Amino acid sequence: MSTTAEFGESRFPLIRTIALAAVISCGFFHTSVAQDAPGAVSFSKDVAPILYERCAVCHRATGPAPFDLVAYRGVKDRAALIGAVIETRMMPPWQPEPGHGVFAGDRRMSEEEIDMVRRWVQQGAPEGDPADLPPTPEWPEEWELGEPDLVLEVPAYTLRGEGTDVYRNLVVSIPVSRTRYVKAVELLPGHPKVVHHARMMIDTTRSSRVFDDQDAEPGFDGMDLISQARNAPGFFLGWTPGKVPYEGAEDMTWRLDPETDLVLQLHLRPSGQPAVVQARVGFHFAEAPPTRIPTLVMLGSFELDIPPGEKDYLVTDSYELPVDVDALSIYPHAHYLGKEIQGIATLPDGTRKWLIRINDWDFNWQDEYRFAEPVFLPKGTTVTMRWVYDNSASNPQNPNRPPKRVVYGSKSTDEMSDLVVQVLPRNRNDLEILERDFARASYEKEINRQLRQHYGIGRALATQGKFDEAIGHYREAIQLRSDDARVVIAMARAFASK
Repeated sequence: MSTTAEFGESRFPLIRTIALAAVISCGFFHTSVAQDAPGAVSFSKDVAPILYERCAVCHRATGPAPFDLVAYRGVKDRAALIGAVIETRMMPPWQPEPGHGVFAGDRRMSEEEIDMVRRWVQQGAPEGDPADLPPTPEWPEEWELGEPDLVLEVPAYTLRGEGTDVYRNLVVSIPVSRTRYVKAVELLPGHPKVVHHARMMIDTTRSSRVFDDQDAEPGFDGMDLISQARNAPGFFLGWTPGKVPYEGAEDMTWRLDPETDLVLQLHLRPSGQPAVVQARVGFHFAEAPPTRIPTLVMLGSFELDIPPGEKDYLVTDSYELPVDVDALSIYPHAHYLGKEIQGIATLPDGTRKWLIRINDWDFNWQDEYRFAEPVFLPKGTTVTMRWVYDNSASNPQNPNRPPKRVVYGSKSTDEMSDLVVQVLPRNRNDLEILERDFARASYEKEINRQLRQHYGIGRALATQGKFDEAIGHYREAIQLRSDDARVVIAMARAFASK
């Protein structure tokens, strides 16, 4: 919970902060006791337990949030603000809509909790009897999962004080002398006020070092990796503010071999002052190889081209599962123009099952959501992603004023449309079938994308009378897929028109 000033670089769009101030100044929360208030409410007895449970994991002395919500005085000073952001569900940050997937660690406050805070603010935010305070929660000094088996210190990077966002890929060798099996990973971002999010990958080829060596500063730039660094097999590892590290399971680990590099991609946002960022990564190992091996189904599109002013630009993608799986977690990703994400599983009998729905996407609060219980998806289930974008001036998060055309790209001001689902095949022998089939589907999708691109360029050139150039693109399209009648006919017409 913060205002722009308290955050330095706010995680709330400015217009939301202004709207929040308006809500408060208009007296949405009255600081005198309401005559019909149903009983006295105090911080010590009623509100502190809610804040300790829902907010203090971030809002504590050593947490990533900018101020502490453990002691009464700090809470009292911000009572109206706290009430307003809780009332509007801006805080705690939790984007999934209820009833559209059941997730572990749900931070959404109940209506009863919201009402309790509302009444407390209306009654003047009284402290009550300090003896009623619950015990102050105890948090680990650093590592929430306990002391790791291996701690890596990532090379320090100095972020400039001003300018645009930076994606920096920092490379460090993982010092293991024998094959280990990673049960859990915990990431400390080093400077959470400027680290928007982090993504961790591994490189078994040492290719990332080549690009690191070519750059005068630690690491190398870019969100689209030019090296061979990849996600840990079957896992999407990273850090976002408020994300609670997952303990993992002894029987579901990933293999870490000697001579492997860790590549930590940091999305950094200048705060007005230079900042030194030095992240650390903690590894927790299991002793035995895994008996359960998950994999990732990654939906998305590279063909985003969002016109200025467009309020409901739709992108979809889908994949039919060739085997029975359990869905374990889901990770949606878009940038500032993202408005709504739907993840739906359509079962072989036509039944639709919600995996996730977010109606008010916020680029500033991304997370991987783990299902409270594995979601069974039988063979023949179609998993569908549906992203909607708002590139109008009415979108408060739109970074362009006035709006301009936005296409696919790695910069924050570009756009992406990802939905990553971690799945576990019910039969271990089906893992290879699933991975091979998904690779085939991804290859087909890329071939179709390139074909459409060449066909579209060819048609545009033909309408300009540039038939030789058009024929060149039609040839490229035919090399990709020789049985596409549209391309064959278009090329014949181009030859006839020369």
